[in-house]
Formats: sequence, structure tokens, C-alpha cells
Amino acid sequence: MSNFQKVIDLYESLPHMKERHALIMRDFIKRNDISDILEIGFLQGKSSAYFAAILEDFGRGHLTTIDKMSARQLEPNIEHVLSSLNLAHRVTPIFAYRSHTWELGKLVRKVPRPQFDMCYFDGGHTWDITGFGFVLVDMLLKPGGWIVFDDIDWTILRSLKRMNNPKGLEPYKKYSEDEKKAPGVRLVFEYLVPHFRYQNMHENKEVGWGFARKPL
Repeated sequence: MSNFQKVIDLYESLPHMKERHALIMRDFIKRNDISDILEIGFLQGKSSAYFAAILEDFGRGHLTTIDKMSARQLEPNIEHVLSSLNLAHRVTPIFAYRSHTWELGKLVRKVPRPQFDMCYFDGGHTWDITGFGFVLVDMLLKPGGWIVFDDIDWTILRSLKRMNNPKGLEPYKKYSEDEKKAPGVRLVFEYLVPHFRYQNMHENKEVGWGFARKPL
């Protein structure tokens, strides 16, 4: 049995990456010969498990993934998920005290600076957090590396309508109504990414992803 199938068998019910999303990503990783991956946002580690399984099945690579410290309190958490799949050796999880942008800044300041073939960006989602995050990720991507933005049409307003937890409303109280309606990730994808001369920009509307390649 492949490691990829083990993730499906054991953790199909975990949020958020679905099997069909993971299959698209597996094909993309294979087609572009991707080995070193950076992930922003892992929650309970399902997407990280898929990335690790893909790399393990291909016999190469490593994943560095970042989320908030609170993710460690989830049941199961990323460490349990990876350990149960015997995939922990493929992943370095980073638990941010406040923000993934600070952790990205630490990676930028490292000597030698880490260089990744791809970043899967699934964190923050607002214009400012995604925009600054993209600038930092650009510094960590190899020439010709890819960035994949998840939830490209996400908005605060739609998220609030689906939210059942009143505490989840707190971070967004200071946002203006027009910003709540704005698709922050799409704005970064359509305005900032081209400014950095990224190429091969395209979307997969089925899964809500935007792809762009750093110039060679």
C-alpha cells in the first residue's frame, strides 16, 4: 500500500485537504520534479501528511510547514498524524507564537537561506497577511519555483457567515465593510504576483487554487 493511500484510509475525515485536491497536487509535484516544499497553514496536519506521503512515495524531499502554536492543542495534532503514518522524518513543523510571517522572517535571515521548489500558501487569507507573506516566500523560493495559493476567492464576509464560534469574529471586528467583502488572496494573486514578474500564472477553479512560477 502506498503512503498516499494510508493517509486516505486513516485520516479521510480530517479537515481540510480532500483526496481529489491531493491527487492534483501529487501530479503537479511529479510533473515539476518538486522536492523541497514550504507550507503555510497545516491545522491538524492532513495536507502536510499528503505532502509527506507524496514525497515518501517518490523517495525524495522534505516539507517545512508553519502554523500557530494553538494547532498543537488539536486532537489529533500534526505530530500525532505524522507519527502514526511513519512520516515524521519527512516534515519539519514550525509552531508560530503569533504569526507565520515572523517565522518566515526567521527563515529569510538564516545562513544559508533555505530555498524551496514550491510553497503551498493556505494561511491568513487577508490582503496584508497574504501580501507580506508572499514577499517573504518569494525570498525563499528557488528561481523557477512555484507558489500555490489556496482559497483564492475567500472573503472575511463569507467566512463569518459560516462561522459558529463567536470567538472567531474577534479578529475581524476592526476590518471595514469593503475589506470584509474583498478576496484578499485574489488581490495578491492578480496585483502583487505579476509585479514580481511571475510566470505561468493560472487557476484551477475546481479546487480554488492559483498557481504562479518565479522567474528563472
